[in-house]
Amino acid sequence: MQKIQKYMGLTEDEVRQSRLTHGENVLTPPKKESLLKKFLGKFNDPLIIILLVAGALSIGISLYEYIGLNEGAEVFFEPIGIFVAIILATGLSFYFEYKAEKEFEILNQVNDEEPVVVIRNGNSMEVPKREVVVGDIVMLNTGNEVPADGELLEAMALQVDESSLTGEPICHKTTDPAEFDDEATFPSNQVLRGTGVKEGTGVYRVTAVGDATENGKVFEAAQIDSSVKTPLNEQLERLGSMISKISYGIAALIVIGRLVIFFSSTDAFSWIEL
Repeated sequence: MQKIQKYMGLTEDEVRQSRLTHGENVLTPPKKESLLKKFLGKFNDPLIIILLVAGALSIGISLYEYIGLNEGAEVFFEPIGIFVAIILATGLSFYFEYKAEKEFEILNQVNDEEPVVVIRNGNSMEVPKREVVVGDIVMLNTGNEVPADGELLEAMALQVDESSLTGEPICHKTTDPAEFDDEATFPSNQVLRGTGVKEGTGVYRVTAVGDATENGKVFEAAQIDSSVKTPLNEQLERLGSMISKISYGIAALIVIGRLVIFFSSTDAFSWIEL
C-alpha cells in the first residue's frame, strides 16, 4: 500500500465509532409488498376490470345459450378466451415487474460492493462502498462514482456529472472560492453520492452517508411521494391513457355487439311466450 503523509484519515476505532453514529453507506430499501398482494394489484387496472365485467357477461350469455337454448359447449370459447387473456396480461405483467425488481436488487448489491480508495491510519486502501463512513478521506479519479457526499480537500481539473440529481451533465468542482459557480445547484466544493467523475482527480472528506446523502433523500422522497413524475413518465402516462381509452371503446363495442347478436336471435325471446 502506498504511504500517504498529507492525510492521516480515520483510525479503526474512529471508523467503528462513525459507523455506529451515522450508519452504513447504504440506502434503505423500500418496504416490500407480499407477492400475492403485488399480483392482486394487477387487477386494479381499469382495462382488466372492464375485461372482467365483459367476461362475466359473456359467461352469463353462454350459460343461457348452453342450458336454455341447448347449444353446444363451443359457446364457452369466448368467455374462456377473455379470461385466458386476463390471466396472461396480469401474469406477464407481474412476472416482468418481479424480475425487474430482482435484477435491480442484485445491481444495488453489486454497486454497494464497488471498491473505493480511502485513506485510513495514514495509508491508502480499498474498501467496499458500503463501508465508507463519515469522516473518511476518499480519493477520486476519472471514471469513479462518488460513493458518499462530502467536501473537497483537493481538486485537479475535476469535472463531475450530476445529471442524476440536478440534470447538469458537467459541473466544475474546485476548492478555490474564486472559481465557485454561484448559479450551481450545489456548492462547487461539494461532491455527491451517485454522481460520476468525468475528468480529473480529487480528494474529499465524507460528510454524509447512506440515507443522509442528497441521493438518499431523493430516493426516500420518491418512495413517499409517488406523485412526483419525470417528463418521461408524464408522456408515458398520456400514451397509456390514450391506449386505455381506445381499448375501453373496443371492449365496449365487443360486449354491445355480443348482446345485440344474442337478443336479436328469435330463440332469445322465446321465454316471453311462456
